[in-house]
Amino acid sequence: MLKIAVVDDEPVFCERVSRKIYSVYGRMNLAVQVDCYTKGKEVLYEVDDGRYYDVYLLDIALPDISGIDLGKKFREKSPYSYIIFLTAYPQFAIEGYNARAYQYILKDVWEEKLETTLYHIQKEIESRTEPSYRITVGAKLEKIPVKDIYYLYKEGKNVVFQTRNGESSVRKTLSEVYEDLPEEEFIYVDRSFIVNVQHVMKLKNKELYMSNGERVPVSKPQLDRVKAEINAYWKSHI
Repeated sequence: MLKIAVVDDEPVFCERVSRKIYSVYGRMNLAVQVDCYTKGKEVLYEVDDGRYYDVYLLDIALPDISGIDLGKKFREKSPYSYIIFLTAYPQFAIEGYNARAYQYILKDVWEEKLETTLYHIQKEIESRTEPSYRITVGAKLEKIPVKDIYYLYKEGKNVVFQTRNGESSVRKTLSEVYEDLPEEEFIYVDRSFIVNVQHVMKLKNKELYMSNGERVPVSKPQLDRVKAEINAYWKSHI
């Protein structure tokens, strides 16, 4: 669950922002927890006591501490958190970015800007946490998101990944690669082929039609098992 702190000395505005955040994440079907604070030192004490937030929405003109100074403290304590300044003062924008703020939003246009910013943050978080397969060969280091893999096949002593961004290969056996992939999404369809079920569009005449327009052969001995596993995956995910 994403945790967001809203810090503004106007309780009514703070609640408006909170309702907006719940509305945005509700449309994304994602859980979120929003805590409102009217004083900067209140949330600072909470963070010092071990409370963690993924996103901080900070006013700059707070009664007890500058929002800029507060943002800098949060940046020191939580280097990977997102800091957004939500304020009526455009003249502090440069100072805000000195605190490595993700965004600086003026209150007269806050609703639309905040919604767009939260969507962008969610995409970044998902891209960081999505399952990936890592290939390390000498000085080469490559991360392939699992959802971007169409299928894999054996070619000599290498396993070739057919992906949205073209082909990548690693010098391993197919079974070694299979062990590092999510078992639910990937199935053997032949001794030399593994497919990502997420990209299977149909099975016809011992061929799998993939979402990228290619066809992958299914060996006759594996046909019944492959059909059953694809059906099971579709029933639970579609």
